[in-house]
Amino acid sequence: MRREEIAFFDVDHTISRHATSFWFVLVCMKYRLISWLYILLVPGLYILYRFFKLGIKSIFKMSLPRLAGVSHEKIQTMAQEAFENYLENGIYPGAVREISTLKQQGVRVILATSSPFEVVYPLAQYLNLTAEDIVATQFAFNDGKFTGKTVGLPVYSRTKCSIIRDFAIKSGIDLRSCSFYTDSIHDLPLLELVGRPVAVHPDKRLTKIARKRGWLIKDFSI
Repeated sequence: MRREEIAFFDVDHTISRHATSFWFVLVCMKYRLISWLYILLVPGLYILYRFFKLGIKSIFKMSLPRLAGVSHEKIQTMAQEAFENYLENGIYPGAVREISTLKQQGVRVILATSSPFEVVYPLAQYLNLTAEDIVATQFAFNDGKFTGKTVGLPVYSRTKCSIIRDFAIKSGIDLRSCSFYTDSIHDLPLLELVGRPVAVHPDKRLTKIARKRGWLIKDFSI
């Protein structure tokens, strides 16, 4: 059996109980950068994203323009506030242990998530990871101000898979010597590429596939 080189981790509902972007949006509302009326749309958009076929790209198109013109520094500050006030207490203890164990074994850990880089960076720091250990959706900035758009496509589903595949090729890494941890059926393309796919408290569709294929299923909540 080849030595494992990299363990890729999804973030929302895999490492964190909560959707990281949701709490970031709440902090934006606190500072009146997004109208509180938008909170009425968020649950519906989230359900459509998580359980049906509304793409994350569509969700970003509806929400990100509302933050156009906000400084990079302000976005970083709000992301840190969202982490400290809401997200930190929702980190799965099993995920922290798993990541620590992998690192002790010499396995590099990389967060691979559709959440924006700035939003997930405080979590990476908490896990003793660096900016180089994050593959995330990139906000576009011009003269230090957010444009309301992303750089390229959001890191989601097949796009995430393509980015990780390209990363592996450039790094000379064989994905068959890597693992990927996720809760979501949307990450099936990447699960099928790595040598060790791990379903973490998976949704119903992923549970069915994981059991059928004999993939490892983990519960990080304990």
